[in-house]
Amino acid sequence: LISRLAVALKTDLERRGEGARTLALLLFRVDGAVSRIAVGTSRPMREPRLIQRLFHERLTALEQNIDAGFGFDLVRLSVLSVAAFDLVQGNLTGEAEDDDADIALFADRVRARLGEAAVLKPVVVESHLPERAVKSVPFAEAPQRRAPAAGRAAPPRTAPPMTIYPPERPVRLFRSPEPVEVPATEIPEGPPMNFRWRRALYRVARAEGPERIAAEWWRQLPGEEEAPTRDYYRIEDSEGRRYWLYRQGLYGNAPQAASPRWYMHGVFA
Repeated sequence: LISRLAVALKTDLERRGEGARTLALLLFRVDGAVSRIAVGTSRPMREPRLIQRLFHERLTALEQNIDAGFGFDLVRLSVLSVAAFDLVQGNLTGEAEDDDADIALFADRVRARLGEAAVLKPVVVESHLPERAVKSVPFAEAPQRRAPAAGRAAPPRTAPPMTIYPPERPVRLFRSPEPVEVPATEIPEGPPMNFRWRRALYRVARAEGPERIAAEWWRQLPGEEEAPTRDYYRIEDSEGRRYWLYRQGLYGNAPQAASPRWYMHGVFA
């Protein structure tokens, strides 16, 4: 029934040049009770087959909570919010050149069954601190790469030459840096010769650094103590495993200055 309603809905959306972003299925029971079931899409959608898939996942999740009573005498499919729908440029095989369409549909089906927060997407944030440089947002709220519209050629896939190469970052970044014991270093400001992490001793074979990252002083409140400077090192142990360690604080000449401490912030592949 949803598929038949979506076919009629597609005609109206095509005439307007729009696609649905939020759809609602209204089930009117014979005794007057109304059930409202809504689904959202990360991209404008008007294909009946895809709309049917989303409601299939949603109805499967709500199967035990829907009380049909003595039956429904009216079913209505409505569009609550719309967005402009650009036709996607196709290739010689007749398939649309949109690599993210399958990922978007998969995320929409998972969200329809498990909720809006079930699928998150990392988004780059303007910050040089590693823990603030990326945040996770709901998939539907993340900026989407727009596919080229019909009649316009797709842009070349070759990236422009870069003059500044970003520093290497670990594949897995810990939510909270973990303390590391460093018994000795070659020089006070140099990388560790070995370190103990999670009760295991690791011997350093190679080290690269430091990459100095200072605190964001413009976020500092009046009277608040300035956060220590960090010196990051890419460390490889004797077994070839790679880690991302940093030393918090600098060695000072004042006797009351606190000794720098070491932390594990991430691991490489």
